[in-house]
Amino acid sequence: MPVEIGIFLPDAVDTEIREAAYHAVDAELDSIWTGDHLANGVPVLDGMLTLATAAAVTECVDIGFAVFLPALRPHVCAAKQIATLQHLTGGDRLHLGIGVGDHESGWDSVGIDPTTRGRRTDEFLQLLPSLLSGEPAALPHGPVVRLAPAVAAPPLWIGGSSPAALRRAARFGDGWFADLHTPAELRVKAARLRELAAAQGRAAPRLATVIQAGLTERPDPGLAERCAGRLAATFGIPVDAARRYVVAGTPAQVAERLADYAAAGVEKVAVAVDGDWHRGCDLLGQVRQILNPTPRPKCP
Repeated sequence: MPVEIGIFLPDAVDTEIREAAYHAVDAELDSIWTGDHLANGVPVLDGMLTLATAAAVTECVDIGFAVFLPALRPHVCAAKQIATLQHLTGGDRLHLGIGVGDHESGWDSVGIDPTTRGRRTDEFLQLLPSLLSGEPAALPHGPVVRLAPAVAAPPLWIGGSSPAALRRAARFGDGWFADLHTPAELRVKAARLRELAAAQGRAAPRLATVIQAGLTERPDPGLAERCAGRLAATFGIPVDAARRYVVAGTPAQVAERLADYAAAGVEKVAVAVDGDWHRGCDLLGQVRQILNPTPRPKCP
């Protein structure tokens, strides 16, 4: 099956999210994605409302979180948000990436000890099926609650690359969402996931990945190095490491690199474009056409 190509919506607060969602559909991309941010003083939009706005003006493109941080919220509030988005979008478009975040994710702002984020995430994932299905769910140290309306659970893509994250993906996930991995590294982690899932009596999680990509119409020998520098600064990693993870070049060159990820078993790619978002979106649409020439159904 051809790899599906999606794009992260732009982070800039002055971006018209509805227009960006239209643009991704016009580029015939398979999906649109956002993250989940509660950064003190950093001008970013709420991920849930951003995704809901994009979903409201599109009908034939998948929407997804890469990733949602449920531990930032009371379990019932997080589940109610997910259930509402699933209900409003028809129940078959949402792909829910789940992560634990890091120490900079805004825990102090909501009065949560960041060292509890893994435990809180696991609690949420245990409760989520009952909360979404409308069954009574006993909250930790709290009452029994039942949410309505009931909805089908969206596919769960568990993010993170630590041993705990891989165990979480094997236990709860329909898939695993990787970030900053080469195809070779993904193969190693995928083998470990198969072992962990087999021990749980579950099918091996499917694979998705986030890609940091710079796209250009014409060959630009310096593009990859510039993108690697920005990626290193953003994630606080060495430039040598960033060079391994950046995908940069013309649509044909980027398609060749993404084909390597597909060969490693990746089904979905969520691309964060470096530079001008609209230009990158159009060029990513060309990448999608190279990898999967079958046109997407036209939206009504």
